[in-house]
Amino acid sequence: MLSIGTCLGVEMFGRSVFLTDEDRALLLKVSSLLEGIVETLEILKDEDATESIRRAEEDVKAGRVRDYDDFFEELKHSGEI
Repeated sequence: MLSIGTCLGVEMFGRSVFLTDEDRALLLKVSSLLEGIVETLEILKDEDATESIRRAEEDVKAGRVRDYDDFFEELKHSGEI
């Protein structure tokens, strides 16, 4: 049974529809997932960004990476920060 306090009435297609707290939570999750998909598609259509990601993945596989703390210390010693 639904409590009036947990429902939100909205107008859809000329009809009133009631959304529960669970419905709203699910809609927020779906909205977040769709936003992530759109962002991913935007990155994939950017050839420069896609190429940069591919090169970065190759660097990781080849071991051409540094630990964040080591990198930070290197920047401090070089006077860049």
